[in-house]
Amino acid sequence: MILPQGPVQLLAAVTLVGFSETAQELNARTFAPSSDRWLELQLLGEIDAFGVFQRGVSSYPGLDDPVHFPHSEILAAVHPKPDKNHVQVGYLAASPTTPVSLDLQRLVSRHSVVVGSTGSGKTSAVSTILQQIARGEWPAANVVVIDPHGEYAEALADVSSVLSVAGDENGSLQVPYWALPADDILNVLTGTVASNATLTNRFSELVSNGRRKYAEVCGWLANAEDVNADTPIPFDLHDVWHQLDYDNSLVVARKPDGDPKVLVEGDPQSLTPTQFEPYGPGGAAPFQGPLYNRFLSAPSHIRARMKDPRFDFFLKPNASVTDHDPFEDVLSDWLGGEQPISVLDFSGVPTEAADVAIGVVLQLLFELCLRSTAEQGVGRHRPVLIVIEEAHRFLGDNLTARLARESANRIAREGRKYGVGMMLVSQRPSELPDTAFSQAGTVISLRLTNAADQARLKSGLPDAISGLADSLPALRTGEAIVSGEAISLPSRVRIEVPNPPPRAADPKLHGWRDKAQKNDVSVALAEWRGITNTIEREL
Repeated sequence: MILPQGPVQLLAAVTLVGFSETAQELNARTFAPSSDRWLELQLLGEIDAFGVFQRGVSSYPGLDDPVHFPHSEILAAVHPKPDKNHVQVGYLAASPTTPVSLDLQRLVSRHSVVVGSTGSGKTSAVSTILQQIARGEWPAANVVVIDPHGEYAEALADVSSVLSVAGDENGSLQVPYWALPADDILNVLTGTVASNATLTNRFSELVSNGRRKYAEVCGWLANAEDVNADTPIPFDLHDVWHQLDYDNSLVVARKPDGDPKVLVEGDPQSLTPTQFEPYGPGGAAPFQGPLYNRFLSAPSHIRARMKDPRFDFFLKPNASVTDHDPFEDVLSDWLGGEQPISVLDFSGVPTEAADVAIGVVLQLLFELCLRSTAEQGVGRHRPVLIVIEEAHRFLGDNLTARLARESANRIAREGRKYGVGMMLVSQRPSELPDTAFSQAGTVISLRLTNAADQARLKSGLPDAISGLADSLPALRTGEAIVSGEAISLPSRVRIEVPNPPPRAADPKLHGWRDKAQKNDVSVALAEWRGITNTIEREL
């Protein structure tokens, strides 16, 4: 609503309307209306004599001041048109001719969330925003989309690079283990946070030796002496596993360092463990080695994951590339090369493996931005926006997976300082981590029907738009309440339909109208059993 105050026009949101007959009992803070109709308003901002809008008010209206509906010129003054600083996302639901644009600087640097129930139009809304960025004033953008369902490749085909875990050689997504610190590699390969000090120390020692060995033979590192267990350069994980398993099973002819009693020689590259003679009972020869069974089942867990085809993406590229830095290739691919958007497609990957990959990507992109400068690299020089679809699957506080959640929380806390923005897309805002959700400067909420999700969202919205928030379960598909730092005023917005649309439409029932016949499940079973049988056979 508009309240004229001389040359200034105040903007307000209506929070309550009524008649005097139904008004509450008068007290010291209420007044007697002069007519039977009244409004309760929340003042939001003002438009000065030059037609410039700003939040907050410098004057207040009096009782019985006239109130008007805003006309198109007023709405246009409040919502800036798309330009080099603003990206258009749609139109006001109450005024279809008034475009709504978001301040891209604040959308990226202050983080954001896009939430809505299944079928409300979340993926389409995100696709619209990304299409507008790439086709607008930002051809050199750095947007990385974490896509667990393979929905964005079609919508962003002309403006993005698409990498898939199941892709061919040119489109293969690689998340190399050697780019992580030694402790994180061990946690990923064993599936738990290692608490065995002997194991972690020995693993770190072997990794450090492996990295130095690579540094000595490669042609792009000047000094191998400064390499340690956490330096992000390649090493041969097969050799590390083989030595770890060897130490864990070693049986010797005499203590403490006698000749090994080997029955079958192992092979690191084929992941074949060395077999030893059984140690003697009652302290008789042969004897257990100094580290016998000190690592428990860790070597077996590492071997199992290295043989698991679902983790192939984690084992490439290997340490055979020595003529140039392979990490540059990996990071360049993640950032889309010369394309403004990069889609990392994790469709078909089990949640456990996807959490590992997503956590690694988030962690390494943040570390890259952390170490870049304001004049060179990415981050401060060229900010990175990371879009995480189905964020509740990987970041929920009640999940056992931790790598992705911890990396996202770190970006939420510190990302703004280093040029890393994050957009969380989820149908369950109640399951998002508190740290990441509370740091979101912009909230785009489509239809929400779950009471817990509505309550979580309302808790993070200002009181001034409580009335808008009450309409969450009644929003139409593709309609959203947009609030926060990237928009001038909280508004109910009709999001534009993306062109082309993402692959997120509801399944059609055309197949139900065909002639009744037996379902063909052979292809699905072949793919399913191909993975399962491979694991069982090789283990």
